[in-house]
Amino acid sequence: MDGVAEFFRRIPVEIVRVGGSVPWRTGLLGLALLLNIGFFLPLSPGGIGLPGLDKAVHLLLFAATVFTAGRVLAPARRFPIGWVVVAALIHALVVELVQHTAIPGRSGDPVDVLFDVVGIALGLGLWAGERMLRRAAAEREVEPSAPPLEQPQR
Repeated sequence: MDGVAEFFRRIPVEIVRVGGSVPWRTGLLGLALLLNIGFFLPLSPGGIGLPGLDKAVHLLLFAATVFTAGRVLAPARRFPIGWVVVAALIHALVVELVQHTAIPGRSGDPVDVLFDVVGIALGLGLWAGERMLRRAAAEREVEPSAPPLEQPQR
C-alpha cells in the first residue's frame, strides 16, 4: 500500500512537471465523474427529446472521462493509461447492466456500450495527442538556439 500512497502523493508533482494545472485537471475530472451520475438517474416519462442524443452523450461523456482521468493519473509515464481504459470499459458495462435491471424507465442497450467504447477510444486518442503536443513543445523549449560559431580571425 505504500506504493499506492506514494503514487497519489506524486501526482501533483508530475502534473506540474509536465506543465499542467492541478486544480484545472482535477476539477475537470471531478466534473466528468459527476456527469457520469446521470447514467444512473431515471428518465422523465417523455424520455430524451432528440433522437441520437443518448448516443452522443455516451460517446462524449466517456471520451471526456478517459481524457481527464488520463491527464490526472498519467501526466507522465508513471501510470499505465490501460488501467483507465479497463476501468472505463467496466463502467460502461455496469452502466448498461444497472440501467437494464434497476432503474425505472431505463433499459440497457448494447449500442450504448458500442458508443461508450468509441468514446473511450476518442478520449484515449485525445490524451495521447495532448501528450505528444506537450512533449514536442517541451523539446523545442529545451533545445537552445546556439549562437553562430565565430570563425577565428587570421
